[in-house]
Amino acid sequence: MEFLEIQEKLLSLLPVWDYQIAKPFKQLLDEGVSLDMYYCIKTLEWCGGASSMTQLASLTKMPKQQMTKMADRLVEHGFVTRYADPDDRRIVMIRLTDKAKEYIDYFLEHDASCFRPLLEQMTARDLEEFGNALGHLIEAFCRLPNCCNGMDKGTSDGDAKSY
Repeated sequence: MEFLEIQEKLLSLLPVWDYQIAKPFKQLLDEGVSLDMYYCIKTLEWCGGASSMTQLASLTKMPKQQMTKMADRLVEHGFVTRYADPDDRRIVMIRLTDKAKEYIDYFLEHDASCFRPLLEQMTARDLEEFGNALGHLIEAFCRLPNCCNGMDKGTSDGDAKSY
């Protein structure tokens, strides 16, 4: 498939994705938890639970100054802790807390049901294909060199999930 055809498909998918997936999801986040905060938590999870501030800013395409403010909000909510890299104290690291892991687990178990109306409209075959397509997308993104520097993605304990 050529780049132009892929770009066309991506641009066609964006509005549907936003209306059917992103907007319902945003409405369920706890008050004070922004979509960017959730994305940072999930990115840290994909990085094994910890990252340097510089690496996280790079992965999330966020300027370092904005990442500092984001980290402040994550610390205020108890989702991350800051610490100095033991090998180079100039490097500021952030690590997910148990509270962040509990928040993600709870959200998945109780609040991710916002996707149920969409999924219930699909036939069993479409549901299987949709799940497989999502798995393929995750795998493709995880192979990118700038996606957590090629680290295994999946669970926060470092074990990659199979899709």
